[in-house]
Amino acid sequence: MKRIYKNIIVVTVVLALGFVTGCEKLEVENLNQPDIATVLGSPEDVKTAVQSAYLSMWESMKLYTVNMPASVAANHTTASWGNFAWLDSGQEPRTPWNNDPSYGDSDMTETPYQSFYATISQVNDALFLINVEDMQIGPDGRDNDMVLASAYLIRGISLGQLGVAFDQAMIPYEDSDLALLEFQPWDEIIEAGIEDLQTAINIASGADAFSMPSATLPGHTVNNSFVIELANSYAARFLAHGSRTKAQNDNDISWSSYGWSDVLAFAENGLTSDFAPTGDGLPWEGGTWWDLNIKYLRNPGWGRIHTRVIKLMDPLHWTRYPTDDLGGPLSVDDPGFNNPHGPDEEPGIAYSDDARLLTDFQYLPSNNFAPDRGGWFYSHYRHSRYDFPASTNDDGLFMGESLGPLREFRAYDLKLLQAEAMVRTGNVAGAVAILNNPDNERKVRGQLPDVDTTDPDEVLDIIFYERDIELANNGWMIHFGDMRRRDFLQQGTPLHYPVPGSELEALELPIYTFGGFNNADGVNTSDGGDWIKPYYHF
Repeated sequence: MKRIYKNIIVVTVVLALGFVTGCEKLEVENLNQPDIATVLGSPEDVKTAVQSAYLSMWESMKLYTVNMPASVAANHTTASWGNFAWLDSGQEPRTPWNNDPSYGDSDMTETPYQSFYATISQVNDALFLINVEDMQIGPDGRDNDMVLASAYLIRGISLGQLGVAFDQAMIPYEDSDLALLEFQPWDEIIEAGIEDLQTAINIASGADAFSMPSATLPGHTVNNSFVIELANSYAARFLAHGSRTKAQNDNDISWSSYGWSDVLAFAENGLTSDFAPTGDGLPWEGGTWWDLNIKYLRNPGWGRIHTRVIKLMDPLHWTRYPTDDLGGPLSVDDPGFNNPHGPDEEPGIAYSDDARLLTDFQYLPSNNFAPDRGGWFYSHYRHSRYDFPASTNDDGLFMGESLGPLREFRAYDLKLLQAEAMVRTGNVAGAVAILNNPDNERKVRGQLPDVDTTDPDEVLDIIFYERDIELANNGWMIHFGDMRRRDFLQQGTPLHYPVPGSELEALELPIYTFGGFNNADGVNTSDGGDWIKPYYHF
């Protein structure tokens, strides 16, 4: 495994935003603006800086990040390797997140936290020069709206992602006094992100036709309609995935000034095709656009799909791999092994009416995880849809090696959010129509029969089924968010991650953390996960 770190993420939050430590206040004028004038010496420089911020934002999600341990913590991926905080995040019973700056996997939270702020700083410079210094981009300011719309879009996505993943963060605007910034709770971070996304929508909607240079986002044309669709899409995602509990989610997103009717409106105006920049290979092979999360979450020999997901497709399958009283994996010869389809079948093999079991998942007859690390990590399936060369399908989706479309936000994801919003606002028939649409993935790829129930809870279960199966490894933190907002995260799993210890240390603030089976408060640490509790070994 080739692992790259901070040679890509070159600044910390403290450096990127100019934060001071402790309670000290700056006694001089903010020196950030002269630096802007030095670095961004011309309107063309400003335009280029915002153009390159798309790649910076992408790297913030796609370098080794908190999405990797969060996928294991959410029982979507399973892996007991010591890499990427997988072993620690998958412990049963759950243990607290290690927020010590010296922790070997501290980069899982440090990388996205620092990189999103570096990206925000990059676009804030442009926003300052245009909004405060009245810089004109292009002849007579012709390109101002194009640059502003992209800058607000990028800052909005960056803030929203921070609010989804962390319990608190700071909100630096282009005219903020950086010395006075304070941490704000996650809900305010998400709302600030959505406000920026709405600003991007408004600017792009009212502007003359514009188009960023073709190299900005390979595979996409960054024009008015793209900005509008992507901003609407992320606003819908952040509202759905922001909830820390089922009560918040089901009670019309009670933490927010928005509700499910707003999710529906955002979703209806969102993506009509996948947000999927074209990957050009892995970074150590010379690539620029890549996804290192999916590289290892599904790479042969690394992560596997949790039995919970396979059981969705095959109700006879295990919820959790069978273990002994100490948590060790049972052998096939043990009387308690209970092979799902009988003793004469391959161990742990599954069968399903869903065609995607065979096209998207690969059966492996043995496990390669260390048995002394816990049998609950075991699974006989891995996610193979994005293999290169393809091992179980022929649709040419080679995301695993960062070749071709890197699907971060699927148009089908948005359709499922739209369907969910319909159920939660009383239009169950509308949701069923989406699920039964013959052109949607459930029918085309899953080859499943029409949904014939009108029970809201049953329809929601089908929607989440689709999210687990069809959206596997598509989207940053979405499986964690889906489990969190249903109270499905195992008891003791952090409901969000703390500000990285290195950042707290730099600011001379106490280091704190969340998680631990006995710390379940339902506020910062999950007190749910009832679906798995009958199968625990402890």
